[in-house]
Amino acid sequence: MFAEAPNIVAEEEKKNGSGPWVGGSLPRKEENRLLRGRGKFADDIKLREMLYLRFVRSPYAHARVVSVDTSAAEALPGVACAITGKEIAAQTQPFIEIGPDHAQKIRDFPMAVGKVLYQGEPVATVVAESPSLADDGAELVQVEYEPLEPVVEAEQALTDRSILHEEAGTNRVWNGVWEYGDVERAFKEAAYVVDIGRLHFHRFSSTPLENNVVIAEWNPKDDRIYYWCNNSFPSFAIQFLAAHLKIHIDKIRVQTFDIGGSFGIKITSYPQMAVCALASKKAGGRPVKWVETRSEHMVSSAHGNERTFRNTRVALDKNGVITAIDSRHIDDCGAYPRYEPLGCVIWSQVFCGVYRFKNARIDFWQAVTNKCPVGPNRGYSRMQHLWFLERVVDICAHELGIAPDEMRLRNYIRPEEFPYTTPNGCVYDSGNYPKMLEVAKGLIGWDGWKKKQTEARKEGRMIGIGIGTTLDSGTNNFGQSQIINPYAPFSGNSQGANCKTRNHLCTSRRRRTQHSSRHDHRAHRVRHGAKRPHRLLRNLRQSIRGLRFVGGSRRGTETQI
Repeated sequence: MFAEAPNIVAEEEKKNGSGPWVGGSLPRKEENRLLRGRGKFADDIKLREMLYLRFVRSPYAHARVVSVDTSAAEALPGVACAITGKEIAAQTQPFIEIGPDHAQKIRDFPMAVGKVLYQGEPVATVVAESPSLADDGAELVQVEYEPLEPVVEAEQALTDRSILHEEAGTNRVWNGVWEYGDVERAFKEAAYVVDIGRLHFHRFSSTPLENNVVIAEWNPKDDRIYYWCNNSFPSFAIQFLAAHLKIHIDKIRVQTFDIGGSFGIKITSYPQMAVCALASKKAGGRPVKWVETRSEHMVSSAHGNERTFRNTRVALDKNGVITAIDSRHIDDCGAYPRYEPLGCVIWSQVFCGVYRFKNARIDFWQAVTNKCPVGPNRGYSRMQHLWFLERVVDICAHELGIAPDEMRLRNYIRPEEFPYTTPNGCVYDSGNYPKMLEVAKGLIGWDGWKKKQTEARKEGRMIGIGIGTTLDSGTNNFGQSQIINPYAPFSGNSQGANCKTRNHLCTSRRRRTQHSSRHDHRAHRVRHGAKRPHRLLRNLRQSIRGLRFVGGSRRGTETQI
C-alpha cells in the first residue's frame, strides 16, 4: 500500500483563493425535488383515452421487404390500428438531410419502405388500448423478407459494391480535407517519421436512466400536434417533423419535463415522434404513447460515431516533438445520416487537441452502412478525434523510447503561449497543461504506481497505466459548425419562449442554432402589475409574435398563448 497522495487541489485553492469551487462537490439544484420523488418524467404522464404503440422491428440488417400483413393484429380485440412503412410514405415526405450533394437524394422515413437497412429498423407498428395488447398485436404481424448482403464496415461501404440507397448512387455521405501549414516540408525536415497502422474507435451507445418516451396527439379539431416527451432538443426536432409531416411548424407544440438523462442521444427521437403523431391521426386524434424498452434503446436509438483511422504518418524532430500529422479518417454513420454530417465538421474544433503541432492534413470521409444510425452522444465527434491524438502520442513515444508523461510534456501547448491560436484558427484563451499533468500524477501517486508496475512484471503480472489529456469546445453543436446546403428548406433559425407567471414576468428570446457558427441572443423582459393580467397576456402575445422563423419558403413561426 502507498501513502495517501497529498491534497494538491486543496493546496492550489489556498494559493489562488478559489475556495471550495475547484474540485469541490456542489449540491445540484434539482436534487432536493428528485430525491423526494417529485420528479415529472414523460412516462409518468397519463392522458384520457390514451393508446399504446409497439414497433415491429427487422431481424435483418439488410433485406427487401416483400410483404407486411397486419390483418391478424388489427383483428385482435383492443387493437386500434396498425401502420406500415408504405402507408407512412404515402402521406409524408422524406426527412430533411442536413448534408449537401449525394446525401440530399437519400429517402429517409421513420419506418422501412421497401427495404430495411439495419437490424432493429421498424417495419410496422401496432397501436392498442394497453401496452400488453400492443405487444400481442405486434407478434401477430407477418413480414416476409428477402435477405441482402449487409455492408458492415465503412471502408467496405466506400467501394460502392453494395449500395444502400440506390437513389443516392453511392454510400459516400461526406468528404472534406483539412490541411494547414506546410505538411510536405515538415516531413522532409523530420528527424523521425512514424507510420501507424489501422486504428479503430468502436461505436457505442449512451444508456440514460429513462429511455425515450413519446406521447403524441394530432388533434382533429385544430389540426395541431401536441407532444409530451423527453426529446432534449425540441427546436431541432420540430424542423424535421414539420417538413416530414407536411404541416406548418407553428402547429407543433412540444412539452418536455425531467429528461431522465440524455447525453445527446435523445436529440434524434424525431422519427418515433413522427410515427406516434401519424398513429394518433389514424386513431381519430386519441393520444398515442410509446415507451422505449432497454433492448430497443441499445439496438435502434442512436449509436455514437464509429471511426477508422488509416494511413497515419507522424513527423517528429530530434527531441520527439511532433511537427506534422497526415491521416485518413473514415466515419461510419449507420444506415441514415440524420444528424450527420455534422460530426464530419465538429471534430475540427479540437483539431490539435492540447498539442502544438502546426502542420496537418486530415482527409475525412463518411459513409452509410447497415447499422443503427448514429446520433450525438456525449463528447460528440470530438472524443473520437481526441482518442486518435492520444494514440498517436503514445505510439510515437513507444517508438522513440520516450516515457508517455515526458512525451506529453514535450508536445503540450506551453502556458506562456496562451492565448493560443490553433492551425485552423480556434483560440484557446488559457491553460496550463504541464501543471495539470503534475496535479493528476500527484493525485493518483504516479511514482508509486510505476514502481508497483515494475515489481508486478517481475512476477508475471501486467499493470497498465495510461494518460489521456483532452479538452472540449464550448457552445452547442451547431454553434461551432458551418455546413452550406442550398437544398435546406429552413435557414436554420429556431425560436424559444420562456414564460414565468409567478411574478408576471415574460422572457422571450430568439436563438440561432443550426448551420451557423455564431449565436444571436436577444432578450427583453416585460413587467406588469399583478392586478392587470389581461395586459400581461396581451403584451406577451405581442412580444412572442415578433419572433419569426427566418428564411426558407415556409411561413414564419408564431407561438400562441
